[in-house]
Formats: sequence, C-alpha cells, structure tokens
Amino acid sequence: MFKNNKEELQTIVQHHAEGQVDVPTELEKIMTIESEDLIRARYDHSEGKRELAELLIKSEGKTGKGILELTDFESSIKLKQLDKSWAFTRTWPLFLRITETFFYIIISNTQNFIYFAMIFSMYQNAGIVSIFYPISVFGYAMLEETRPHSDYWNLVRTYTTFLLFFKFICNLAILEPYLESKEFLYVTSYLKVGLYDYSNMWHLTMYMSPEIIIICFIMLNEIKLKLIGLYHNIE
Repeated sequence: MFKNNKEELQTIVQHHAEGQVDVPTELEKIMTIESEDLIRARYDHSEGKRELAELLIKSEGKTGKGILELTDFESSIKLKQLDKSWAFTRTWPLFLRITETFFYIIISNTQNFIYFAMIFSMYQNAGIVSIFYPISVFGYAMLEETRPHSDYWNLVRTYTTFLLFFKFICNLAILEPYLESKEFLYVTSYLKVGLYDYSNMWHLTMYMSPEIIIICFIMLNEIKLKLIGLYHNIE
C-alpha cells in the first residue's frame, strides 16, 4: 500500500470509478515491461519491421491471428530471459514478499486491532475505568458509516495515557497499604472501579498490556493514515 506512488494510487482510483476492478499484480507489471522491452529489441529496427511486413503479407486473408501469434514470439521466450521476473519468482524473494504482504495486512487492519485491545481492556480490568472503551466502540466507532475522525483517536489516546499512568501510580509500593485497606476493598467491591494492586510481574504486565497495545496501534494507525493522506479525512 505504501510503496505505490501517488500517481499509481490515483490511476487505481480512476479505474475503480470506471468499473475496472482488476488491478494488475506486481509480477504482471514486471513481466509486461520486460516483454515489451524484448519485443522492441527484436522488432523495433529495420530488419524487424521487414520481418513483420513479410509475415503480414503471407498471412493476409488466411488467418485471424494477432501479430504476436504470427511471429510465434511468445513461445520462443523463456522465463529466464526475463531477468526481473525470474528473480521475482525465486523462493527467497517470494518469502520476503509474503512477509511484506503479511505486514501490509496488519497495517491495513490497525483499527480492528485497536477495537480488540479496547474490549480486551474491559475484560482485563472489569471496572468503571474501562467502561469508556466498549461504549465508544459499539456506541460510536463501529456505527460510523465512515472511518472514525482523528479527534476520536486523539481522545482515546489521551484517555488511555492517563489510565495507564494512573494504573502505574496505583501499583507503587507507597500506596500498597491504602489499596489493601478494608475501606478501599469495601468501596471497590461495590463500585467495581477496576484498579488493582498486583505484586506478581506477570499479572501486572497483563493488567497494563491492553492500554499499551491501544496506544501502540493508535500511533501505527496515525502513521498509516498520514502516509496515505487520509488522516484528516473520513471518506
């Protein structure tokens, strides 16, 4: 997605608007360019033009074949003669491109990962501090006909940053006596605030991981939208 230049993207959009949804793959583009170069090298000179003229004269009125079919040029070309196409179809380059494609799949679904992390935060915290996430996801983001506005992501990032910082403060040793007091446990048992004091590092990591994932993917989503010029647009 990001490696295409602006002119290519505009051409694709224009073709889609015209109803042409078949976008050539990268390999098809490479093979087309190399094939055209081979055709020019063989026929784009006086001898080649003479050969084509003779073929056209001999086949006049006898067949409905195209000019390339008359020359039998296609069958005489081997894949190894197309250097870039041959290099493209080797195992290691294909593996790299599959990895690249997997990365693009992740990039193009950053919003879904953010939604998943927000629901995961509600599941992990199970309290008032995370109720904002499911309400915003199901009450706004997924109901929007277009992509959520950048202001929404800025709001989510700001809230998540403050929540992550507050969680960190609550897990400091200096606040441990207060968080383990009977009064605090009594209040939180009724209100389900969603703030906990973990002494185990694994539990603490899982406790804070949803907010960390949310912030990371919001930043990745922001980078993606800015690169394709859609950060301030909602389509």
